[in-house]
Amino acid sequence: METPTLPSALNLFPVYQPIVDRDLSVIGYESFIRGNNAKQVLDGFTSPSMDKISQIVSMDTLCKQLALEQYTSDAPLFLNSHPYSVNPFPPTLPFPQHGLVIEITEQAFLHDEPSLSSHVEQLVARGVHFAIDDFGSGHFSLPFILNIQPTYIKLAKEIVHSCNNERSLDVLKRLTEPFREMGIQIIAEGIETGEQFKRMQSVADAFQGYWIAHPRKMVTSNLK
Repeated sequence: METPTLPSALNLFPVYQPIVDRDLSVIGYESFIRGNNAKQVLDGFTSPSMDKISQIVSMDTLCKQLALEQYTSDAPLFLNSHPYSVNPFPPTLPFPQHGLVIEITEQAFLHDEPSLSSHVEQLVARGVHFAIDDFGSGHFSLPFILNIQPTYIKLAKEIVHSCNNERSLDVLKRLTEPFREMGIQIIAEGIETGEQFKRMQSVADAFQGYWIAHPRKMVTSNLK
C-alpha cells in the first residue's frame, strides 16, 4: 500500500500547540492543520458521511503525515485520529523517533470496536500512548476507557470553562479521581485565562490553551 500524496491545491500545513505541566514546562505538542483549504477539510471531518469513509480516512492519514514530516521537537507529538480511522496509525506512516500519543474520541469505539482494539494493542506494544480527547463533551463510556487504557484523558474545554466555582471543581475532582488512581494523567484543554490555569491545577496534571500559547509552526524552545 502506497502512501497517498497530498494535492498541492489544498495548501495545508501543520501547526503545533504546546502542552505544559504546572511549571509551564513543555511535555508535548499537539498538531493542527492550517491553510487556505483547512476549513474545507475540517468541515468534512466534523460532518462526515458514511459513504465518504475512504476519503476521510485518506485525508486523516495525510494530515498525520504532514504533522510527522515537519515535527522537530524531542517532546512527544500528540496526533488526532478521526473516529472513522479504525487504524489510528497506518503502516504507511513513518514511525517517529520521539514519543507518540494518539488522541481518539469515544465515537471511535462505535464504528468498529474489534478492529480498533486490535490496532490499539499492536501500537501499544510498539510504545505508542493514547489519549481520550474531548472527555466530557459527549457520552461517557467507561468500557471504552477501560478497553483503550489511555495514558491521558483530555478534559474538553467546555468542562474547563464551566468549572468556575468550588462546587463544580469538587464534582470534577470526584469524577476524575478514579482515573488518576489508575495512573491516567488529566490534561485540561481550553485554558484561556490565568485564573483558569490556577483553578484547574487542583484537578489536572497538564494544561493546553491560548493562555499558554497559540498553535504555531514548529518551534523547539521550551516555554519556561
